[in-house]
Amino acid sequence: MNSDEQQYQRFLDGDIKGFEELVLANKDHLIYFIHRYVSDIHMAEDLAQDVFVDIYLKKDRYHFQYRFKTYLYTIARNKAVDYIRKQKNMLPMMDFDMLKQEQIDEGLLNEVIWKEEKEQLRNAIQMLKAEYQILILLVDLEGFSYKETAKILHKTIPQVKVSLYRARKALKEKFHEGQ
Repeated sequence: MNSDEQQYQRFLDGDIKGFEELVLANKDHLIYFIHRYVSDIHMAEDLAQDVFVDIYLKKDRYHFQYRFKTYLYTIARNKAVDYIRKQKNMLPMMDFDMLKQEQIDEGLLNEVIWKEEKEQLRNAIQMLKAEYQILILLVDLEGFSYKETAKILHKTIPQVKVSLYRARKALKEKFHEGQ
């Protein structure tokens, strides 16, 4: 069991501090993830708060079958999609300006091209369609497995693999166009 699951178990056992630690450890990344869907940082913060309220009120729903983070992001995605449907704004826009430099340094930059500037990579990611941006965020930047990503996005594992392959291929093309 990793730290998130341990904190959640503490919360289930009645230790409210475990829940507070979960919120503090995950809120920033969760807000950033939701922001990719709703394009409004204030709404992303509100939706993230709703996610944590749901978890607090419906604490018995998580059964440790997947990592806690997978459960958390699945709820967040569902809340974001519900919000978009209500707003009838079905095109999720993403803003990579908030992307932390150290996140870019991890994994993806090394896979795409070793010696290029981070800004070119960020611009190339922004040129991708939203579905591809989200896949790259989840798998390459956040480190989710294909299985976890499939659960979060309500897709099959083969769909995730194919889409991620296409996303990475498109990213390489956009990246080389920008040079």
